[in-house]
Amino acid sequence: MNTKKIWMISLILGLTVAGFSYFTIFSKEKVTTAAEGTVNQENGKDEELDKNAEEAKSAEKEKAVAREFTNPIVEVSKGKRAISIKIINLEQGVSGYVAPNSMVDVIAYETKKDDATKKEFKSAVLVLENVKVLTSGKSSSNREEALSYETVTLEVTPEQGVMLGLASRDKDAFYLMLRNPEDTATGKAGLKQTREVIKEEAEEK
Repeated sequence: MNTKKIWMISLILGLTVAGFSYFTIFSKEKVTTAAEGTVNQENGKDEELDKNAEEAKSAEKEKAVAREFTNPIVEVSKGKRAISIKIINLEQGVSGYVAPNSMVDVIAYETKKDDATKKEFKSAVLVLENVKVLTSGKSSSNREEALSYETVTLEVTPEQGVMLGLASRDKDAFYLMLRNPEDTATGKAGLKQTREVIKEEAEEK
């Protein structure tokens, strides 16, 4: 009988200890999980705040860098490029009648000296045909300055842009010829005229 009592008491104590241990461990896991969830939420909030701060900083930076153009430019067509060239002696070209979306031909001229004869020759060559004008003047030019332009921005292909860039280094200047918008005929590029510079012209230069 004593043995049976001892066995029952031991069983009860064992179950009590086991139950206590189970609840203790379960409670710790629950607390740990809740704590981890809180930490994760706080980390998520911190990351969100950092992200928002970074976006705000980027927006401020873009706003500071943004430029306001007083002289607008026509949007460049897909596959094309924009290049600006300097126009010399505006009154000898088209006298300020070139405007955005005008179609023009580009003439380059140069002066060369023949060392053997000591004579100077001036040449004019048609380098581009039927190209669109995107704007005249500089980006900061006002309306009046845009009409008294020294530079014109043209829409060209990459190949034409490379050619113009090289010509701007080799040639003396560019002239523009204004075209009828309905006249799209081409085929005269390369047309060239050369004449000797007479003495009076050389002295004026």
